Amino acid sequence: MAEQTQYSVDSLAKDESLTNTIKKERGKLLSFISNRTPTIEDAEDILQDVFYELVQSEIIENTAAWLYRVARNKITDWYRKMKPDRLDDISFNHSDDDEALLLSDIIPSMETTADTQILLKLISEVLADTLEELPENQREVFVLHEIDGKSLKEIAEQTNTGIKTVISRKRYAVMYLQERLRSLYDELLNN
Repeated sequence: MAEQTQYSVDSLAKDESLTNTIKKERGKLLSFISNRTPTIEDAEDILQDVFYELVQSEIIENTAAWLYRVARNKITDWYRKMKPDRLDDISFNHSDDDEALLLSDIIPSMETTADTQILLKLISEVLADTLEELPENQREVFVLHEIDGKSLKEIAEQTNTGIKTVISRKRYAVMYLQERLRSLYDELLNN
């Protein structure tokens, strides 16, 4: 019975220590994580994962340093799992009532008919012109990822740029292309 009482006291002390640590570090840790993620919701999810690891851990020497190390690892894992926007995933809504159409829906199949060749040439010209309008760093990331097939990690290493910056540049490029290609989509839809 004495052993069970000792275990309960140790368990209560650990729970109180965890509660105090979470209260003390939550704000600073959330700020640290949110500065490295696109949305506060993503930061809060990562923070919950960090605190889960804390609760599951045994003995930690320097709790604050451990929390930040785990947070950095969780952020890295989150970016690895994050699916980047691909050109094929861009969707267009003609009106609020229409279903979303993917860019791949308006690009014809590779069967070559005279009409298809003309359409492919038009799409290629508009895409090339639109790519030229992008800032150099966004265009480079887009071309390396979409056309050359390099991973975002490879691009980050090749350009000596952080992965978060590469992801951001790719996202801005995709958003710009989506907006600019909307007029081509509308034109093709009306013909």
